[in-house]
Amino acid sequence: MRLWGSRMGKDLDQEVADFSTSINEDQQLYWFDIIGSLAHCKMLRKIEILNETEAVQIQKGLVQLLRDIEKNQIDLSIYEDIHSAIEMNLKQKIGKPAEKLHTARSRNDQIVLDERLYLREKIIHLIQEINGLQKGFLNLVQKYPDLVMPGYTHLQPAQPVLFAHHLMAYFFMLQRDAERLKDALTRFNQLPLGAGALAGTSIPIDRKYVAQLLAFPAVQVNSMDVVADRDYLLEILGALSIAFLHLSRFGEELVLWSSPGFQFIIIDDAFTTGSSIMPQKKNPDIAELIRGKAGEVIASWISLVITLKGLPLTYNRDLQQDKPPLLRAINECEKTFHIAARLINNIQPNPEKMEAALQKGFLTATDLCEYLVGKGVPFRKAHEVVGSIVREQASQDKSLHDLNYEELEKYIDCIDREVMVVLDEKQSINRKQSEGSTSPREVKKQIVIAQKLLDQWKAYYTCIEKEWQSKYELLLSGE
Repeated sequence: MRLWGSRMGKDLDQEVADFSTSINEDQQLYWFDIIGSLAHCKMLRKIEILNETEAVQIQKGLVQLLRDIEKNQIDLSIYEDIHSAIEMNLKQKIGKPAEKLHTARSRNDQIVLDERLYLREKIIHLIQEINGLQKGFLNLVQKYPDLVMPGYTHLQPAQPVLFAHHLMAYFFMLQRDAERLKDALTRFNQLPLGAGALAGTSIPIDRKYVAQLLAFPAVQVNSMDVVADRDYLLEILGALSIAFLHLSRFGEELVLWSSPGFQFIIIDDAFTTGSSIMPQKKNPDIAELIRGKAGEVIASWISLVITLKGLPLTYNRDLQQDKPPLLRAINECEKTFHIAARLINNIQPNPEKMEAALQKGFLTATDLCEYLVGKGVPFRKAHEVVGSIVREQASQDKSLHDLNYEELEKYIDCIDREVMVVLDEKQSINRKQSEGSTSPREVKKQIVIAQKLLDQWKAYYTCIEKEWQSKYELLLSGE
């Protein structure tokens, strides 16, 4: 079951074999290994390493092998790796022509090709899942465009904001997450095949032709870099780690907002759990799990970083350890983005509790400062005056609303009756003028921008998926 045994005087120790196999992970790459092999076969025919009969036999054998694997008719787990499984089963099907397929390639460049083909599709799928979550935020924003809530710094009441504005912050975090994945795809979407073990090959292969067959815009330049490089995995795992920091923050806010101390939102019962001992409990477990999954993804990035640290060029068996953290992270991300999108569509805000919270914490103190600035008072002096008002009201367990116009005049002699409107939390958002602020006008602009971005994403991945699919169909058809 091994491709390299000719050098050895005895078979591999069974315990060592079990320890060193990678098939449990890389059998997930079978489809991409076969597609890459189909492209390689076509190129070998072009340079006349294969004759027409051999090329047709290999192509048909690989397609049949693909169907057999998809029908679970082949036990891949008994092989050392996915490359061995494909090559050995192909030989069983078509005989000697299969022995020519590995010409001018190594498992070192083959696995990098498999990973890049796999990740191309996964990145597009992850972007689609992120877009699904963005749509969830946008839908909730459009349902509640006028709802005002407290904004917080240090988890202390700060200033009034639109609920929609708060949610749109997550939309644009996720936008950057999707853009980072797209950027990573742009960098790694190059053909590695043809590097061989590390030094290339003396056989006159046509790498650009293979790149064209597999829809790679370019060929990787340095053969040593090809087999040693795992930067693209680090970049993807890094981007996903940042995305999960965002999801973790979102999960935390849902936990807080659904707690008795806030009661800003109600989570649908279908997305909560109870307690085996306390019958009254309704726990935000899904939000907590979303928060907790960040550790798994970040750990995957750290695991690969440590594996790569200090490795000499070029291929080392340590690199086999790139797949467990990668596949684990991709799997967690796909599930979590999807469930997070469903969760956001199953919460509803509690306007009464938000409005009650607006009355606490002196949320319009900054508005009063800015009002005084408009009356010619230096900001630092305005800050001092308003701070003293807040201090005195707080000492009496009162709010700014407990002050009437005559009482305010005792503190500030340049005011007019407009000041009472300035203290209104719901009016606060309408006074905001800066671009990107929480004013209804600016939030409407954000919504328009957000919808355009989602439309652009759909056009992007629809186009790129169509290109890849057309190339793969040609390879599978043998044309």
